[in-house]
Amino acid sequence: MPHFLGIDVGTSSLKVIAVDEKGDIAGLASSPYSIICEKNGYAEQEPDAWWEALKKAVSMVRDQIEGKVKDIQAIGFSGQMHGTVLLDKDFQVIRPAVIHCDARTGKEVEEIQALLGADAERILMNPISPGIMLPTLLWLKKNEMESLEQTAYTMLPKDYLRFRVTGEIGTDYSDASATLAFDLRKGVWSDDILHKLKLPKEIFPPCKNSIEIAGSVTQKAALELGIEAGIPVVFGGGDQAMQSIGSGAVVKGQATVNIGSGGQVCIQTDKPEGNIALGLNTFQGYHRERWYVMGATTNSGSSLRWLNQLLGQTDYEAMNQEVAQIRPGCDGLIFLPYLSGERCPRMNADISGVFWGLSFLTDKARMTRAVMEGVTFALYSCMEACQKAGTEFTSMTAIGGGSRSGPWLQMQADIFNRELRTTRHQEQAVFGAAIGAAVGTGYFEDIPSACREMVRYKDAVIEPRADIHALYEEYYLLYKEIYEKGKDTLEAVTRLGRR
Repeated sequence: MPHFLGIDVGTSSLKVIAVDEKGDIAGLASSPYSIICEKNGYAEQEPDAWWEALKKAVSMVRDQIEGKVKDIQAIGFSGQMHGTVLLDKDFQVIRPAVIHCDARTGKEVEEIQALLGADAERILMNPISPGIMLPTLLWLKKNEMESLEQTAYTMLPKDYLRFRVTGEIGTDYSDASATLAFDLRKGVWSDDILHKLKLPKEIFPPCKNSIEIAGSVTQKAALELGIEAGIPVVFGGGDQAMQSIGSGAVVKGQATVNIGSGGQVCIQTDKPEGNIALGLNTFQGYHRERWYVMGATTNSGSSLRWLNQLLGQTDYEAMNQEVAQIRPGCDGLIFLPYLSGERCPRMNADISGVFWGLSFLTDKARMTRAVMEGVTFALYSCMEACQKAGTEFTSMTAIGGGSRSGPWLQMQADIFNRELRTTRHQEQAVFGAAIGAAVGTGYFEDIPSACREMVRYKDAVIEPRADIHALYEEYYLLYKEIYEKGKDTLEAVTRLGRR
């Protein structure tokens, strides 16, 4: 039976999955790595760490599928969006990759906004935020010109790994559209934008659809990974596009809410419908003609990971049981999850996190639940922004780490006041990458037909509770008020801490 390998370059780990044509998982593994924080607000990773993680994860999957390694028919990729990898003319990494949660480029964001004016909305159709490739390149131009002068190729995280596998340079529309250097309407790298910022266009890779063949596994990569040389590799896409595929949300009006390291509310559309003023993103999907509107938060699952490390919490089952015993609202404790700034709808890199309402009653369980609720309030703000922009949805699938916690899943249904469904498999982005590989090599006619065959949902649907939603509405108003009234002070203390 044919198997398809999916690879996802995440923020905290790399995942590999082996899936057959019916959607049954034969192997799944992950390998972690760290974020380099040289200074407050910086977030970088070593591309070589991704490669080492890939070798480890593939090795674990090989052990799981045993004699079926020769059944691997194709490979697809997914990856964290927005990040910047620089290679020199000899294809060597010049410096660590600057990734999506980096907050150093506040001044560059303001400079780009002032320089582009109305072109920002006409060409980019997206708000300008830190951590994205265009402001990162401008920062490098101002602060590390020697790195930029050495650069022959710039690429996104998953594209670097695919290059290591195939030896071919390139990217796909979904990832390119999220760099702020891409003209979404024309489907090409923007001459206007790059000319105004005096950035070299020749360093940007060619773009293709996510399901097109990018190349094949080289002999060198095959030896390092322990797989067959010559296996076709599709371009893949940004993790949000692949998550949508992996959750079966590929038709207009279908939505996902994801709690990964960051968080997103993503709604499928058939045309660009974003709104820069509301902090919404409009990106291309797995095909040049596919679109989605997204409200994204910077710190979702990463907020809970931070708290767990701080409190020494490692038993997630026990943590969920304790959280379930705490009343909604945590007896008056609210958390703002802005540990490295915030995107939609705040669009503010110069803010930081807050616990509001600490008392002698506050304990680990209440702090943990408050973090979960605060993250969900942030996503609720994204959902509100989508609705204000006129982008409606008919169904919502909860994905990511937040869908694996019973209490957190119920919080989402209660706060959003929406019915939620979940997939039987728990890793949507890497699963979507495998589906893309199956479609790209002709095992299915298109993505929707592949999803109908391979994606399956749990029978139980999470229903919202009207009385709890009403209580959460009171807390949500306070959540927004804390930011609005304390914004100036929060910015001042954040900037002081970054000196």
